[in-house]
Amino acid sequence: MTTHSAFIDTPTLPLNPETKLLAAFKNDTHPDKVYLAGREYLGEDGQISVLPLTWKIKQQIGSDPTLGTEYPPGLGLPEFTRRVTELALGKDSQAIVENRVLGVQTVGFMGGVRLGTELLRRWYNRSVAWSGPVYVALPCHDSLVDTLKAAGILDVRQYRYWNAEQRVVSMDKLTEDLEQAPEHSVVMLSASAHCPTGADLSQQDWSALAEVMASRRLLPFFLLPAQGLCLGDPDQDAWPLRHYASLGLEFLCAQSFSHSFSLYGMTAMFSRSLQRFNNLSASVCK
Repeated sequence: MTTHSAFIDTPTLPLNPETKLLAAFKNDTHPDKVYLAGREYLGEDGQISVLPLTWKIKQQIGSDPTLGTEYPPGLGLPEFTRRVTELALGKDSQAIVENRVLGVQTVGFMGGVRLGTELLRRWYNRSVAWSGPVYVALPCHDSLVDTLKAAGILDVRQYRYWNAEQRVVSMDKLTEDLEQAPEHSVVMLSASAHCPTGADLSQQDWSALAEVMASRRLLPFFLLPAQGLCLGDPDQDAWPLRHYASLGLEFLCAQSFSHSFSLYGMTAMFSRSLQRFNNLSASVCK
């Protein structure tokens, strides 16, 4: 009997440049080959290097008799989400004091992006069929656009971010593009450690951008993947979030500790000031 798979016509994603480069590296037989495009820190043995503090904590967790094996709560570990929310916004943040912030623990950084996107698809602007536009930086990481489209965002647009000739952030073009964006557009913004350029906005730029976002009624979706590793100060790296929260602007934020502590659980934060998000079980800053 001949059978046909139910998934015979399932499309596959094309390989991104990084994956192609890694494949070429593995196929290269040169004895002195060196791969410089990896994201992980590897030791001389070729294995991922684990920070001593992280290793010590993992050992403590494994030997702690008070830790059970029951399922964690649906939104993640409350103590964890509370602490990382405080790390992002500051313990004295008015939004936290007034209980307007909610943290949700997800699997991986893009898990937070996906969860935030799913929230937007179902509830943003009181719509059950919202599908964009969402603006991403040009350039940005390939997986960001793929994640948005996989979540059902049909309208993904780009704003100009990088001036390749002068090798600086193109603040004038960035502002021009967002000033022309339709109201209620969502804008993906790197709070720090912009990928792939590594170039970030200054505090003056963030302040000017906040005025554009507010006047155009745009919703920021911050990406915070390496807090503390950019300027050497977690407070400085999170300054854009704290500034926007102080202005009463609502926003979403995907926060990750994969780079800083090799921890692949993170939180998705959602900042709000309007009643339309009252019934959401997500992370909220009003």
